[in-house]
Amino acid sequence: MPITGLSFLLFALAAVVLYYLFPKRLRQYVLLAASILFYLTYGVRMAGYLAATILLTYLFGLWLDRLAAFRPAAETKEERKRQKRANDRKKRRVLALSLMLNFASLALLKYGGFLASSVNAVLGTELPLPHFLLPLGISFYIFQTSAYLIDINRGKHRAERSFLRYALFVCYFPQLVQGPINRFADLQPQLTEGNDFSWDNIQHGFLRMLYGVLKKAMIADTLAPIVAKIYGGYAAYPGIICFLGAALYCIQLYCDFSGGIDLMMGISRLFGISMQENFCRPYFSVSLSDFWRRWHISLGEWMKDYLFYPLALSKPFGRLAQFCRRHMPLDAAKCIVPSLCTFLVFLAVGVWQGPGMANIAYGLWNGFWMSLAMFRAPIRKCLRLSPEDSKKGALVWGVVRTNLLVIIGRYFSNASSLRSALGMLKQTVLHFGVTRVHAALFTELGFSLSVLWKVVPMLGVVFAVSFAAERGTDVARWLCERKWLVQFLILFAALLTVVLFVYGNAGYTPIAYVYENV
Repeated sequence: MPITGLSFLLFALAAVVLYYLFPKRLRQYVLLAASILFYLTYGVRMAGYLAATILLTYLFGLWLDRLAAFRPAAETKEERKRQKRANDRKKRRVLALSLMLNFASLALLKYGGFLASSVNAVLGTELPLPHFLLPLGISFYIFQTSAYLIDINRGKHRAERSFLRYALFVCYFPQLVQGPINRFADLQPQLTEGNDFSWDNIQHGFLRMLYGVLKKAMIADTLAPIVAKIYGGYAAYPGIICFLGAALYCIQLYCDFSGGIDLMMGISRLFGISMQENFCRPYFSVSLSDFWRRWHISLGEWMKDYLFYPLALSKPFGRLAQFCRRHMPLDAAKCIVPSLCTFLVFLAVGVWQGPGMANIAYGLWNGFWMSLAMFRAPIRKCLRLSPEDSKKGALVWGVVRTNLLVIIGRYFSNASSLRSALGMLKQTVLHFGVTRVHAALFTELGFSLSVLWKVVPMLGVVFAVSFAAERGTDVARWLCERKWLVQFLILFAALLTVVLFVYGNAGYTPIAYVYENV
Protein backbone atom coordinates (compact mmCIF):
# COMPACT_ATOMS: atom_id res chain seq x y z
CA MET A 1 0.00 0.00 0.00
CA PRO A 2 2.13 2.92 -1.22
CA ILE A 3 1.61 5.95 0.99
CA THR A 4 1.66 8.15 -2.09
CA GLY A 5 -1.51 6.57 -3.41
CA LEU A 6 -5.21 7.18 -2.88
CA SER A 7 -5.64 3.72 -1.34
CA PHE A 8 -3.49 4.70 1.64
CA LEU A 9 -5.51 7.85 2.28
CA LEU A 10 -8.76 5.87 2.19
CA PHE A 11 -7.23 3.29 4.54
CA ALA A 12 -6.17 6.02 7.00
CA LEU A 13 -9.60 7.68 6.94
CA ALA A 14 -11.31 4.32 7.51
CA ALA A 15 -9.00 3.73 10.51
CA VAL A 16 -9.97 7.14 11.91
CA VAL A 17 -13.69 6.35 11.60
CA LEU A 18 -13.27 2.97 13.31
CA TYR A 19 -11.13 4.57 16.03
CA TYR A 20 -13.94 6.85 17.18
CA LEU A 21 -16.66 4.18 16.80
CA PHE A 22 -15.00 1.96 19.41
CA PRO A 23 -15.02 2.63 23.18
CA LYS A 24 -12.00 4.58 24.48
CA ARG A 25 -10.49 1.54 26.23
CA LEU A 26 -10.38 -0.37 22.92
CA ARG A 27 -9.10 2.40 20.64
CA GLN A 28 -5.46 1.49 21.17
CA TYR A 29 -6.22 -1.96 19.71
CA VAL A 30 -7.82 -0.34 16.66
CA LEU A 31 -4.56 1.58 16.12
CA LEU A 32 -2.53 -1.60 16.60
CA ALA A 33 -4.68 -3.60 14.17
CA ALA A 34 -4.50 -0.80 11.55
CA SER A 35 -0.73 -0.56 11.95
CA ILE A 36 -0.22 -4.32 11.56
CA LEU A 37 -2.52 -4.42 8.53
CA PHE A 38 -0.68 -1.49 6.95
CA TYR A 39 2.72 -3.13 7.36
CA LEU A 40 1.47 -6.52 6.13
CA THR A 41 0.53 -4.91 2.80
CA TYR A 42 4.26 -4.56 2.15
CA GLY A 43 4.85 -8.27 2.62
CA VAL A 44 5.07 -10.89 5.35
CA ARG A 45 8.88 -10.84 5.36
CA MET A 46 8.97 -7.10 6.13
CA ALA A 47 6.45 -7.63 8.90
CA GLY A 48 8.64 -10.43 10.22
CA TYR A 49 11.65 -8.12 10.49
CA LEU A 50 9.55 -5.60 12.40
CA ALA A 51 8.03 -8.26 14.69
CA ALA A 52 11.50 -9.63 15.52
CA THR A 53 12.73 -6.13 16.44
CA ILE A 54 9.68 -5.53 18.62
CA LEU A 55 10.02 -8.85 20.47
CA LEU A 56 13.78 -8.51 20.96
CA THR A 57 13.69 -4.95 22.32
CA TYR A 58 10.61 -5.70 24.46
CA LEU A 59 12.43 -8.54 26.24
CA PHE A 60 15.63 -6.53 26.63
CA GLY A 61 13.58 -3.63 27.99
CA LEU A 62 12.10 -5.85 30.72
CA TRP A 63 15.58 -7.17 31.53
CA LEU A 64 17.06 -3.68 31.82
CA ASP A 65 14.07 -2.55 33.89
CA ARG A 66 14.63 -5.39 36.38
CA LEU A 67 18.32 -4.51 36.64
CA ALA A 68 17.49 -0.80 37.07
CA ALA A 69 15.16 -1.65 39.95
CA PHE A 70 17.86 -3.65 41.78
CA ARG A 71 18.48 -2.61 45.39
CA PRO A 72 21.46 -4.08 47.31
CA ALA A 73 20.37 -6.19 50.27
CA ALA A 74 23.75 -6.80 51.93
CA GLU A 75 24.29 -5.91 55.56
CA THR A 76 27.54 -3.99 55.18
CA LYS A 77 28.10 -0.78 53.25
CA GLU A 78 31.08 -2.20 51.34
CA GLU A 79 29.11 -5.26 50.27
CA ARG A 80 26.19 -3.09 49.08
CA LYS A 81 28.63 -0.99 47.01
CA ARG A 82 30.13 -4.14 45.52
CA GLN A 83 26.68 -5.48 44.60
CA LYS A 84 25.72 -2.15 43.05
CA ARG A 85 28.92 -2.04 40.96
CA ALA A 86 28.32 -5.59 39.78
CA ASN A 87 24.73 -4.75 38.84
CA ASP A 88 25.84 -1.60 36.97
CA ARG A 89 28.36 -3.65 34.98
CA LYS A 90 25.64 -6.13 34.11
CA LYS A 91 23.33 -3.28 33.00
CA ARG A 92 25.99 -1.89 30.70
CA ARG A 93 26.62 -5.33 29.20
CA VAL A 94 22.92 -6.01 28.65
CA LEU A 95 22.43 -2.59 27.09
CA ALA A 96 25.50 -3.03 24.87
CA LEU A 97 24.26 -6.46 23.74
CA SER A 98 20.77 -5.16 22.96
CA LEU A 99 22.08 -2.20 20.96
CA MET A 100 24.62 -4.37 19.17
CA LEU A 101 21.90 -6.80 18.04
CA ASN A 102 19.60 -3.92 17.09
CA PHE A 103 22.12 -2.07 14.95
CA ALA A 104 23.71 -5.27 13.61
CA SER A 105 20.43 -6.11 11.91
CA LEU A 106 20.32 -2.62 10.39
CA ALA A 107 23.94 -2.85 9.22
CA LEU A 108 23.46 -6.32 7.71
CA LEU A 109 20.28 -5.46 5.82
CA LYS A 110 21.37 -2.00 4.71
CA TYR A 111 25.11 -2.39 4.11
CA GLY A 112 25.69 -6.14 3.66
CA GLY A 113 25.90 -5.99 -0.14
CA PHE A 114 28.08 -2.86 -0.13
CA LEU A 115 30.54 -4.34 2.38
CA ALA A 116 30.83 -7.60 0.45
CA SER A 117 31.44 -5.78 -2.85
CA SER A 118 34.02 -3.51 -1.17
CA VAL A 119 35.92 -6.51 0.22
CA ASN A 120 35.86 -8.14 -3.23
CA ALA A 121 37.20 -4.99 -4.85
CA VAL A 122 40.03 -4.52 -2.33
CA LEU A 123 41.13 -8.13 -1.79
CA GLY A 124 40.16 -9.58 -5.15
CA THR A 125 37.89 -12.15 -3.52
CA GLU A 126 34.59 -13.46 -4.84
CA LEU A 127 32.33 -13.23 -1.83
CA PRO A 128 28.65 -13.70 -2.69
CA LEU A 129 26.69 -10.45 -2.67
CA PRO A 130 23.66 -10.72 -0.39
CA HIS A 131 20.46 -9.14 -1.62
CA PHE A 132 18.26 -8.41 1.34
CA LEU A 133 14.80 -6.90 1.16
CA LEU A 134 15.17 -3.65 3.10
CA PRO A 135 12.21 -3.29 5.47
CA LEU A 136 10.10 -0.16 5.24
CA GLY A 137 11.33 2.55 7.63
CA ILE A 138 13.88 0.25 9.30
CA SER A 139 16.24 3.06 10.37
CA PHE A 140 13.48 4.94 12.13
CA TYR A 141 12.15 2.06 14.21
CA ILE A 142 15.69 0.89 15.02
CA PHE A 143 16.55 4.38 16.30
CA GLN A 144 13.28 4.59 18.22
CA THR A 145 13.63 1.23 19.94
CA SER A 146 17.29 1.93 20.76
CA ALA A 147 16.33 5.23 22.41
CA TYR A 148 13.67 3.34 24.40
CA LEU A 149 16.30 0.91 25.77
CA ILE A 150 18.83 3.64 26.57
CA ASP A 151 16.21 5.71 28.41
CA ILE A 152 15.26 2.68 30.53
CA ASN A 153 18.92 2.23 31.40
CA ARG A 154 19.16 5.94 32.31
CA GLY A 155 16.08 5.69 34.53
CA LYS A 156 13.97 8.13 32.48
CA HIS A 157 11.01 5.74 32.41
CA ARG A 158 10.05 2.17 33.24
CA ALA A 159 9.77 -0.56 30.68
CA GLU A 160 6.33 -1.15 29.16
CA ARG A 161 4.90 -4.35 30.67
CA SER A 162 2.23 -4.91 28.05
CA PHE A 163 3.62 -6.43 24.87
CA LEU A 164 0.70 -5.16 22.78
CA ARG A 165 1.12 -1.59 24.03
CA TYR A 166 4.83 -1.68 23.31
CA ALA A 167 4.18 -3.11 19.84
CA LEU A 168 1.83 -0.20 19.15
CA PHE A 169 4.51 2.30 20.20
CA VAL A 170 6.95 0.81 17.68
CA CYS A 171 4.66 0.09 14.74
CA TYR A 172 2.19 3.04 14.96
CA PHE A 173 1.74 3.44 11.21
CA PRO A 174 1.91 7.27 10.76
CA GLN A 175 5.50 7.23 12.08
CA LEU A 176 6.76 4.03 10.46
CA VAL A 177 7.64 5.20 6.98
CA GLN A 178 9.98 8.13 7.62
CA GLY A 179 9.57 9.20 11.20
CA PRO A 180 9.60 11.34 13.17
CA ILE A 181 11.61 9.41 15.76
CA ASN A 182 9.31 9.71 18.77
CA ARG A 183 10.26 9.26 22.42
CA PHE A 184 8.41 6.67 24.48
CA ALA A 185 7.47 9.06 27.29
CA ASP A 186 5.92 11.54 24.83
CA LEU A 187 4.04 9.21 22.49
CA GLN A 188 3.00 6.18 24.55
CA PRO A 189 0.41 7.91 26.80
CA GLN A 190 -1.35 9.37 23.77
CA LEU A 191 -1.55 5.98 22.08
CA THR A 192 -2.98 4.06 25.00
CA GLU A 193 -5.32 6.41 26.85
CA GLY A 194 -7.85 6.86 24.01
CA ASN A 195 -8.58 10.36 22.77
CA ASP A 196 -11.93 12.15 22.57
CA PHE A 197 -13.30 13.34 19.24
CA SER A 198 -12.36 16.96 18.59
CA TRP A 199 -13.47 19.10 15.66
CA ASP A 200 -10.31 21.17 16.11
CA ASN A 201 -8.18 18.05 15.58
CA ILE A 202 -10.19 17.14 12.47
CA GLN A 203 -9.79 20.62 10.97
CA HIS A 204 -6.08 20.89 11.64
CA GLY A 205 -5.47 17.27 10.61
CA PHE A 206 -7.17 17.63 7.21
CA LEU A 207 -5.44 20.95 6.52
CA ARG A 208 -2.04 19.47 7.23
CA MET A 209 -2.79 16.36 5.15
CA LEU A 210 -3.80 18.52 2.17
CA TYR A 211 -0.70 20.67 2.55
CA GLY A 212 1.55 17.60 2.66
CA VAL A 213 -0.08 15.95 -0.37
CA LEU A 214 0.23 19.15 -2.42
CA LYS A 215 3.90 19.63 -1.50
CA LYS A 216 4.71 16.04 -2.35
CA ALA A 217 2.67 15.64 -5.54
CA MET A 218 2.82 19.14 -7.03
CA ILE A 219 6.47 19.97 -6.29
CA ALA A 220 8.54 16.94 -5.30
CA ASP A 221 7.08 14.41 -7.77
CA THR A 222 7.12 16.98 -10.58
CA LEU A 223 10.76 17.92 -10.04
CA ALA A 224 12.02 14.36 -9.40
CA PRO A 225 12.36 13.26 -13.09
CA ILE A 226 14.10 16.53 -14.03
CA VAL A 227 16.55 16.23 -11.15
CA ALA A 228 17.24 12.57 -12.01
CA LYS A 229 18.06 13.50 -15.62
CA ILE A 230 20.52 16.19 -14.51
CA TYR A 231 22.33 13.98 -11.99
CA GLY A 232 22.36 11.04 -14.39
CA GLY A 233 23.72 12.96 -17.40
CA TYR A 234 25.49 15.97 -15.87
CA ALA A 235 28.36 15.81 -18.38
CA ALA A 236 25.99 16.77 -21.21
CA TYR A 237 24.82 19.98 -19.53
CA PRO A 238 26.52 23.31 -18.78
CA GLY A 239 27.62 23.96 -15.21
CA ILE A 240 24.73 26.30 -14.49
CA ILE A 241 22.30 23.44 -15.20
CA CYS A 242 24.25 21.20 -12.81
CA PHE A 243 23.99 23.86 -10.11
CA LEU A 244 20.30 24.28 -10.88
CA GLY A 245 19.86 20.51 -10.56
CA ALA A 246 21.42 20.52 -7.06
CA ALA A 247 19.25 23.51 -6.07
CA LEU A 248 16.12 21.80 -7.44
CA TYR A 249 17.04 18.65 -5.54
CA CYS A 250 17.10 20.71 -2.33
CA ILE A 251 13.55 21.82 -3.10
CA GLN A 252 12.46 18.33 -4.14
CA LEU A 253 13.91 16.69 -1.03
CA TYR A 254 12.38 19.24 1.32
CA CYS A 255 8.92 18.99 -0.24
CA ASP A 256 9.18 15.19 -0.40
CA PHE A 257 10.36 14.69 3.18
CA SER A 258 8.43 17.48 4.90
CA GLY A 259 5.37 16.79 2.71
CA GLY A 260 5.37 13.17 3.87
CA ILE A 261 5.80 14.30 7.48
CA ASP A 262 2.92 16.79 7.07
CA LEU A 263 0.70 14.02 5.70
CA MET A 264 1.51 11.68 8.58
CA MET A 265 1.29 14.42 11.22
CA GLY A 266 -2.12 15.31 9.82
CA ILE A 267 -3.34 11.71 9.96
CA SER A 268 -2.02 11.37 13.51
CA ARG A 269 -3.81 14.61 14.46
CA LEU A 270 -7.09 13.07 13.25
CA PHE A 271 -6.61 10.46 16.00
CA GLY A 272 -5.92 13.26 18.49
CA ILE A 273 -2.24 12.21 18.69
CA SER A 274 0.57 14.76 18.39
CA MET A 275 4.01 13.71 17.22
CA GLN A 276 7.26 15.66 17.38
CA GLU A 277 7.73 18.31 14.70
CA ASN A 278 10.47 17.35 12.27
CA PHE A 279 11.00 20.57 10.29
CA CYS A 280 11.14 24.23 11.20
CA ARG A 281 11.63 26.16 7.93
CA PRO A 282 15.27 25.12 7.41
CA TYR A 283 15.89 27.28 4.33
CA PHE A 284 15.44 30.42 6.44
CA SER A 285 18.51 29.41 8.47
CA VAL A 286 21.29 31.96 8.95
CA SER A 287 24.03 29.36 9.54
CA LEU A 288 24.67 25.70 8.87
CA SER A 289 24.25 24.85 12.54
CA ASP A 290 20.91 26.68 12.47
CA PHE A 291 19.96 24.65 9.40
CA TRP A 292 20.64 21.35 11.14
CA ARG A 293 18.61 22.44 14.16
CA ARG A 294 15.66 22.96 11.82
CA TRP A 295 16.11 19.95 9.47
CA HIS A 296 15.02 16.43 10.54
CA ILE A 297 14.73 17.65 14.12
CA SER A 298 13.96 14.28 15.68
CA LEU A 299 17.07 12.68 14.14
CA GLY A 300 19.21 15.65 15.20
CA GLU A 301 17.99 15.37 18.77
CA TRP A 302 18.53 11.61 18.72
CA MET A 303 22.11 12.08 17.54
CA LYS A 304 22.71 14.76 20.19
CA ASP A 305 21.28 12.76 23.10
CA TYR A 306 22.51 9.29 22.22
CA LEU A 307 25.72 9.88 20.28
CA PHE A 308 27.13 13.39 20.79
CA TYR A 309 26.82 13.60 24.58
CA PRO A 310 27.99 10.01 25.27
CA LEU A 311 31.04 10.72 23.08
CA ALA A 312 31.76 14.10 24.64
CA LEU A 313 31.40 12.74 28.19
CA SER A 314 33.42 9.56 27.59
CA LYS A 315 36.75 9.04 29.36
CA PRO A 316 38.96 9.38 26.22
CA PHE A 317 37.41 12.71 25.31
CA GLY A 318 37.55 13.80 28.94
CA ARG A 319 41.31 13.21 28.97
CA LEU A 320 41.62 15.06 25.65
CA ALA A 321 39.72 18.04 27.11
CA GLN A 322 42.06 18.15 30.12
CA PHE A 323 45.11 18.04 27.84
CA CYS A 324 43.77 20.90 25.70
CA ARG A 325 43.05 23.07 28.74
CA ARG A 326 46.62 22.62 29.94
CA HIS A 327 48.34 23.37 26.62
CA MET A 328 46.00 25.70 24.71
CA PRO A 329 44.22 29.04 25.23
CA LEU A 330 41.01 28.40 27.17
CA ASP A 331 38.63 29.70 24.47
CA ALA A 332 40.12 27.38 21.85
CA ALA A 333 40.49 24.45 24.24
CA LYS A 334 36.76 24.50 24.99
CA CYS A 335 36.00 23.98 21.31
CA ILE A 336 38.23 20.97 20.62
CA VAL A 337 36.07 18.18 22.06
CA PRO A 338 32.67 19.55 20.88
CA SER A 339 34.01 20.13 17.37
CA LEU A 340 35.56 16.66 17.14
CA CYS A 341 32.39 15.00 18.46
CA THR A 342 30.30 17.04 16.01
CA PHE A 343 32.51 15.88 13.16
CA LEU A 344 32.06 12.23 14.19
CA VAL A 345 28.29 12.68 14.51
CA PHE A 346 28.03 14.01 10.97
CA LEU A 347 30.22 11.20 9.73
CA ALA A 348 27.66 8.85 11.30
CA VAL A 349 24.87 10.80 9.56
CA GLY A 350 26.66 10.29 6.24
CA VAL A 351 26.94 6.55 6.88
CA TRP A 352 23.25 6.46 7.85
CA GLN A 353 22.30 8.09 4.54
CA GLY A 354 23.29 4.89 2.79
CA PRO A 355 26.24 2.84 1.53
CA GLY A 356 28.81 4.48 -0.72
CA MET A 357 31.61 7.02 -0.50
CA ALA A 358 29.37 9.83 -1.77
CA ASN A 359 27.26 9.64 1.38
CA ILE A 360 30.36 9.56 3.57
CA ALA A 361 31.68 12.63 1.70
CA TYR A 362 28.32 14.32 2.38
CA GLY A 363 28.77 13.70 6.11
CA LEU A 364 32.38 14.92 6.02
CA TRP A 365 31.36 18.10 4.17
CA ASN A 366 28.79 19.05 6.79
CA GLY A 367 30.96 17.86 9.67
CA PHE A 368 33.88 20.02 8.51
CA TRP A 369 31.87 23.23 8.32
CA MET A 370 29.97 22.54 11.53
CA SER A 371 33.21 21.84 13.42
CA LEU A 372 34.92 24.90 11.94
CA ALA A 373 32.00 27.13 12.97
CA MET A 374 32.68 26.33 16.63
CA PHE A 375 36.00 28.12 16.39
CA ARG A 376 34.44 31.28 14.96
CA ALA A 377 34.25 33.11 18.30
CA PRO A 378 37.85 32.28 19.42
CA ILE A 379 39.19 33.26 15.99
CA ARG A 380 37.33 36.56 15.99
CA LYS A 381 38.54 37.25 19.50
CA CYS A 382 42.14 36.39 18.59
CA LEU A 383 42.04 38.65 15.53
CA ARG A 384 40.23 41.35 17.54
CA LEU A 385 37.39 41.48 15.06
CA SER A 386 34.11 43.13 15.91
CA PRO A 387 31.14 40.94 16.91
CA GLU A 388 29.07 39.55 14.07
CA ASP A 389 26.58 42.00 12.62
CA SER A 390 22.92 41.32 13.37
CA LYS A 391 21.53 43.78 10.80
CA LYS A 392 19.19 42.63 8.04
CA GLY A 393 21.92 42.71 5.40
CA ALA A 394 24.11 40.38 7.45
CA LEU A 395 21.16 38.06 8.12
CA VAL A 396 20.34 37.91 4.40
CA TRP A 397 23.96 37.09 3.61
CA GLY A 398 23.84 34.41 6.32
CA VAL A 399 20.80 32.81 4.66
CA VAL A 400 22.45 32.95 1.20
CA ARG A 401 25.75 31.54 2.50
CA THR A 402 23.99 28.73 4.36
CA ASN A 403 21.93 27.69 1.36
CA LEU A 404 25.03 27.66 -0.86
CA LEU A 405 26.72 25.25 1.56
CA VAL A 406 23.58 23.10 1.64
CA ILE A 407 23.33 23.02 -2.17
CA ILE A 408 26.98 21.98 -2.55
CA GLY A 409 26.40 19.22 -0.02
CA ARG A 410 23.51 17.90 -2.12
CA TYR A 411 25.92 17.24 -4.98
CA PHE A 412 27.10 14.31 -2.84
CA SER A 413 23.92 13.12 -1.13
CA ASN A 414 22.05 12.51 -4.39
CA ALA A 415 24.92 11.28 -6.57
CA SER A 416 25.19 7.66 -7.63
CA SER A 417 28.88 7.62 -6.64
CA LEU A 418 31.64 9.86 -5.34
CA ARG A 419 33.09 10.02 -8.85
CA SER A 420 29.78 11.31 -10.21
CA ALA A 421 29.47 13.91 -7.43
CA LEU A 422 32.98 15.25 -8.04
CA GLY A 423 32.42 15.20 -11.80
CA MET A 424 29.21 17.19 -11.45
CA LEU A 425 30.94 19.65 -9.14
CA LYS A 426 33.84 19.99 -11.61
CA GLN A 427 31.37 20.62 -14.44
CA THR A 428 29.75 23.38 -12.38
CA VAL A 429 33.03 25.14 -11.60
CA LEU A 430 34.87 24.78 -14.92
CA HIS A 431 32.00 24.93 -17.43
CA PHE A 432 29.45 27.23 -15.83
CA GLY A 433 28.62 28.92 -19.13
CA VAL A 434 25.04 29.90 -19.96
CA THR A 435 25.09 28.42 -23.46
CA ARG A 436 22.33 25.94 -24.28
CA VAL A 437 20.47 26.77 -21.07
CA HIS A 438 17.14 27.30 -22.83
CA ALA A 439 17.46 24.14 -24.94
CA ALA A 440 18.62 22.07 -21.99
CA LEU A 441 15.78 23.19 -19.73
CA PHE A 442 12.80 23.19 -22.06
CA THR A 443 13.75 20.59 -24.68
CA GLU A 444 16.07 18.03 -23.11
CA LEU A 445 14.86 18.14 -19.50
CA GLY A 446 11.16 18.70 -20.12
CA PHE A 447 10.96 21.84 -17.98
CA SER A 448 7.78 22.90 -19.79
CA LEU A 449 5.10 25.48 -19.05
CA SER A 450 2.89 22.72 -17.64
CA VAL A 451 5.63 21.94 -15.12
CA LEU A 452 6.00 25.60 -14.22
CA TRP A 453 2.24 25.98 -13.77
CA LYS A 454 2.28 23.21 -11.17
CA VAL A 455 5.52 23.99 -9.38
CA VAL A 456 5.74 27.79 -9.21
CA PRO A 457 2.30 28.58 -7.65
CA MET A 458 2.66 25.81 -5.08
CA LEU A 459 6.20 26.97 -4.27
CA GLY A 460 4.72 30.43 -3.71
CA VAL A 461 2.21 28.93 -1.26
CA VAL A 462 4.96 27.04 0.60
CA PHE A 463 7.10 30.19 0.80
CA ALA A 464 4.18 32.33 2.01
CA VAL A 465 3.19 29.79 4.70
CA SER A 466 6.81 29.38 5.82
CA PHE A 467 7.45 33.14 5.87
CA ALA A 468 4.32 33.75 7.93
CA ALA A 469 5.29 30.97 10.35
CA GLU A 470 8.81 32.44 10.61
CA ARG A 471 7.16 35.73 11.64
CA GLY A 472 5.18 33.96 14.36
CA THR A 473 1.84 33.33 12.62
CA ASP A 474 0.19 29.92 12.93
CA VAL A 475 -1.36 29.74 9.46
CA ALA A 476 -3.57 26.73 10.22
CA ARG A 477 -4.90 28.40 13.37
CA TRP A 478 -5.44 31.64 11.44
CA LEU A 479 -7.41 29.81 8.75
CA CYS A 480 -9.55 27.90 11.26
CA GLU A 481 -10.52 31.21 12.88
CA ARG A 482 -11.75 32.76 9.60
CA LYS A 483 -15.42 32.88 8.60
CA TRP A 484 -16.89 29.71 7.19
CA LEU A 485 -17.04 31.10 3.65
CA VAL A 486 -13.31 31.89 3.63
CA GLN A 487 -12.49 28.43 4.98
CA PHE A 488 -14.76 26.80 2.40
CA LEU A 489 -13.20 28.66 -0.53
CA ILE A 490 -9.63 27.85 0.51
CA LEU A 491 -10.40 24.19 1.22
CA PHE A 492 -12.37 23.90 -2.03
CA ALA A 493 -9.43 25.33 -3.99
CA ALA A 494 -7.01 22.90 -2.29
CA LEU A 495 -9.28 19.88 -2.86
CA LEU A 496 -9.89 20.89 -6.48
CA THR A 497 -6.12 21.11 -7.03
CA VAL A 498 -5.66 17.65 -5.54
CA VAL A 499 -8.41 16.20 -7.75
CA LEU A 500 -7.26 17.88 -10.97
CA PHE A 501 -3.51 17.47 -10.64
CA VAL A 502 -3.05 14.48 -8.36
CA TYR A 503 -5.58 11.71 -7.81
CA GLY A 504 -7.89 12.72 -10.64
CA ASN A 505 -5.02 13.07 -13.13
CA ALA A 506 -4.44 9.94 -15.18
CA GLY A 507 -0.97 11.20 -16.09
CA TYR A 508 0.19 11.47 -12.46
CA THR A 509 2.45 8.67 -11.29
CA PRO A 510 3.17 8.67 -7.54
CA ILE A 511 6.87 8.43 -6.69
CA ALA A 512 8.13 6.68 -3.57
CA TYR A 513 9.35 8.90 -0.76
CA VAL A 514 13.11 9.51 -0.77
CA TYR A 515 13.52 8.20 2.79
CA GLU A 516 10.93 5.45 2.54
CA ASN A 517 13.58 2.68 2.62
CA VAL A 518 16.45 4.41 4.42
